[in-house]
Amino acid sequence: MKKILFLAVSAAFVFSSCSNNDDDDNLVNIVGVWKPSKTLKISGSNGNLISTENSSTCNKKSTYDFNANNQLTSHIFEDDSNTCTDFGSQTAPYSYDMNTKKIVIDGDSYDVAKHTSNEIQIVVDYGQFNSDNIEDQMILVLTK
Repeated sequence: MKKILFLAVSAAFVFSSCSNNDDDDNLVNIVGVWKPSKTLKISGSNGNLISTENSSTCNKKSTYDFNANNQLTSHIFEDDSNTCTDFGSQTAPYSYDMNTKKIVIDGDSYDVAKHTSNEIQIVVDYGQFNSDNIEDQMILVLTK
């Protein structure tokens, strides 16, 4: 299952917001089909946006189907040598705790930066994305 989010992160790096929807995080759930829309890099020192990278047309074909039975089925498409490649589907267990804003997919835990009825932002990586030597966040934005 690590491959599912890894592929999403890889796709976000290659292809690459805030919603005006102010839904209470505790009133929305994750069940449904989500699609990648962009990747954000956020400064760890001040929370400012470092960069936004929109998902490619090919990567936007990818889906993440969070089922009510706690199974995630992902279907990944990624640009590969100027060709949109279908990497197929994978299914794995998931759990989501809206109170702690943590999602666990196949045993791997991820922070959720934001979750509304039509957008979820999952922190998929931490690293140095600017020159201040403070750990920053890479966020995958999925939309319904």
